[in-house]
This record gives sequence, structure tokens and C-alpha cells, in this order.
Amino acid sequence: MALELPSLPQHPDLLPPVRQDRRSRWLAGLAVLLLCLGSPNRWLHWFPGALLGLAPLFYLCEQQQGWRRWRLAYGLWFCVCLYAFWVDPFSLQVLSAWEVLGGMVVAPLIPLFFTTATVLSLQLSQPLPPWARPLGVATVWTGLDGLLGLLRWPIPFHWGSLLFDWPLGIQVADLAGIWGVTFFAVFVNGVLWQLALQLPQLSLRGVLSAGRRNLDFWRILACGLALAGPVLAYGSVRLAYFDVLAARGGNPSFRVGTVQQVAWLEADRSWDYRSQRYRELHQLSAQAVAEGAQLVIWPEGALRARLLNTPLQPYVIEPMRAILPPGGALITGATEPDPRTVHLPAEEQRFFNTALLFDAQGQVQDWFGKQWIFPYFESGRYVPSPDGYRPLAGGELFGPLGVMICLESVLPAPSRALTRAGAESLIVISDSSWFGNSHWPLLHGRLSVFRAVENRRSVVFVNNTGGNLVVDPSGRIQRVGPIFQRGVVTGEVRRQSQLTFYTRTGDWLAWLTLGLSLGLKAWGSRAKPGYAKIPR
Repeated sequence: MALELPSLPQHPDLLPPVRQDRRSRWLAGLAVLLLCLGSPNRWLHWFPGALLGLAPLFYLCEQQQGWRRWRLAYGLWFCVCLYAFWVDPFSLQVLSAWEVLGGMVVAPLIPLFFTTATVLSLQLSQPLPPWARPLGVATVWTGLDGLLGLLRWPIPFHWGSLLFDWPLGIQVADLAGIWGVTFFAVFVNGVLWQLALQLPQLSLRGVLSAGRRNLDFWRILACGLALAGPVLAYGSVRLAYFDVLAARGGNPSFRVGTVQQVAWLEADRSWDYRSQRYRELHQLSAQAVAEGAQLVIWPEGALRARLLNTPLQPYVIEPMRAILPPGGALITGATEPDPRTVHLPAEEQRFFNTALLFDAQGQVQDWFGKQWIFPYFESGRYVPSPDGYRPLAGGELFGPLGVMICLESVLPAPSRALTRAGAESLIVISDSSWFGNSHWPLLHGRLSVFRAVENRRSVVFVNNTGGNLVVDPSGRIQRVGPIFQRGVVTGEVRRQSQLTFYTRTGDWLAWLTLGLSLGLKAWGSRAKPGYAKIPR
């Protein structure tokens, strides 16, 4: 029999502070360790850290109320972000003072987002029963992440992106996008957190005794298996399908060679310096062709100049006629003027951040102008081209080539728009020279894995400072280049033409979780005070 008494009001000022005992300190250290292991960095990445690290964080933050909860969460996330990004400020080499200042303003937003996602996930899911709280925290977290994606926020906060090297767990992205992988990763953490709350001790006897006395334990376990089981089963089926498809070899394919230039980090911009960089491009291209490449790709900012209809064009392009194989092609980044502003004074002219496609005879076949211009850092110089997202006409060998420039690959929308427009493969050209020898190329490149799975397209990531990738439509990384090392990365690109459910329907899960999160807030605000049961 239980005596029911009204629960105490949950006002933070009326609650006594929770004593930070040794167990809490150990749990905080464990949470930071697991989250650091799961974070994208060049030293060590262990994807299970993303599936385990949030669980102790949820437990610790649930013990706190009000601003104490916010301070605890921000402190832990600050430690994680410091580990993942501490090298970046010491690697910056080519940013202006104003750009550095802008980065200093943006940097604290990274731990702030994760803090907000943690605290709001706990608060808005609190009215739910224990078995449903994992669904609640995953819904709120994904809703917040999805909101930033819908607003085209360029810094990736997707928790699911930490699972990039676990092909089995990320296949659901072709149904729900990166948001589905984020939902799955946060949900697994929520299940572990709630199961741990039901166990009096971490032992087999504790599990059995909890099960006999507490139905919530089995409900939570059943909820976890009901979602995680189908996700992993679906991943297994999809990977097996692409294995069979690769074995048959029915789809057309071509060899690609990507150039890691690692240049333009110095202040010198003299012609001697520039000509040396251009010779390196030719040498690396010849190496790529020697390894079987038919399509050679130079990164964004490879030339650091206008190219078309300038004396630089024959100087750079003519040698490629002797390098490229018959039927081959070259894609390079360049800066081309906006015809709408050429009549204006030089300081008022604007340019397109451009990808140019040349054939083996050195003729321009097609071009693409970047659509999404990074506010503050790019908007003063570049404007979107008026053509929208459209693939480059690669001809019979290469087919339609969907090119994205730099941070356009961080957002799911550009790759989806290119695929719907007919792209049979996706290419990202990037320039991370402003970040120097940092972790950013790894984080940026690994997001290409999700663009591949979402649209079931091969993705080629080409970056000036390395970390080049060739990713299969299954999301498996075929080849990867070292960071901050000159060289080439070659691989095979398989052309695909079918559209996935996610490509056709878009960010439905982002909208759904955002709406459900608002519903949880409204439900929680109308909920009557609960009752605490005291056993007799």
C-alpha cells in the first residue's frame, strides 16, 4: 500500500543543492571521456562513444535543477569541444582579423547548442513515463538540430554524424536523412540512461531483481529493442543489397583522381610562388592519371584567381591537354565575375565562387556557381549564381555531376536538390586552408558520408589541405587521404540514377520532431502537479 502525498514544487530556488559526491565526479569524467572519444578528431575516434556518452550526462543533469543544470551541462560540453577543436585556433594562418573575431563570436555557440539540446531534452520529456523518455529526449534533440538545418545553419551539430564510420547504423539516412541517424543515436543513449535508473546495482542479480519488481525496466528495454532492432536490420539489408550490386557491376563507373594541394598558406602571392603552385597542380594531376584517373578534380581555391578569358587560362589549362587521358576531364575551383556587376567600380564588383569543367582538349564544357554564400565570411565578395542547383553536363562517360562548393556539403538540402535535378554522382570541392593543420577537414569530409547515404550517390570530397574522400553509395569510405600532406587520392565512382525516399520527401523528420517538441512543451505546461508515492 502506498500513501500519496503532493510532490514538492519544482522551483529551483526552493530545492536544496545536490551534493557533488565522488560518484558524480566519476560519472562526469566518464561522460567527458566517452564524448571525446566519439567526437571527430584526428587522434582517436571511437563511434560507440556517441552511443554511450550522453547517458551519464543525462543522469548527472537530471540530478540538478535550474541554473545548476545549465552550468553543469555547459561545463561538460565545453571540455568536450575544447578537446575536439582546441587545435584550430593555433592552426589559423590566412584569416583576417575581422574573420578571426567572427570565429571567436561563433565558437561559444557550439557548446551552447549541445547544452541547450541536453537541458531542453530533459525538461520537455519529463512529463513522459520512463519507457517513453528515450523517445522524448531524441525527439527534442533532433527537433533542435533539424531547426538549425532548416534555417541553413552551416556549423554541423548533428549528433548522428559521429557514427560516420559505422555503416550498419547510418543506413536509415536514405529514409530520414541525417536527422534519422541523430534520432537513433540520442535514443540509444536515452534507453541506456533509463535502464540504468532502474537497476539497484550493475550486476546480473540487479537486472533480474529489477525486472521482477519493476515493469518499467522491461518496458524501457522493449521500447529500445522495438526501434533499434529494425534500424539495424534495415542497415544490414541495405548493405547486403549494395554488396550484391557492386559484385554484379552493372552500373556505369569511372575513375576519379583528387588533388590535395596544401597550398596558399603563406603570405607570399608573388608570381614565382603562384607559378610553383600551378606546376604542383600539373604534377599531382599527372600522378592521378598514372593511377588510372579519368576525371581529375582540383579543390576550391586551387588557382586563387580568375581563370576564364585571362592570360592565366592557357598557362594553367594547356598543360592538362597532355596530361588528361582521351575522354578525360578536369574540374577546378575558380573565381569568376558576375556579369551583372562588371560595369561597376572594382570595389563594388561581385564574383561567383565557381566550379569549371574542362574536357581533355581544354575546352570549357560547363560551370556551376555556388548558391549558398556563408554570411559574413563570403557575403562581402561572392553572390549566388542565378542558375540554381544544377548538375554539370559530364557527357557519356561521367554523366550528370552534382558539384557542391565547401560548406554546401554540410547542409543536406544542396545535395538533395542536385540529385533531384539528375546528378548521378556528387562532388565536393573545398578549401580549408584558413583552418591550417586542424581537425576541421576531417569533420567536414566525414559529413560527405551522409550525403552519400541520403541520396545513394558516390561522393568525392576534395579539399586543399587534405582529408580527401571517395565514398560509396553505401556510405563506406573507399579511400581517404591524410590531412596536411600533398598527394592524390583516387577511387571508383559508381553512377546511380534512382531516388531515395529521403531525396523525394526531404526533411520530414526534422519538421515532425520540431512539431512534437513544441507539443511536448505545451503538454508539460498544462500538466497538473504530480504525486510522489512513498512506500509503507
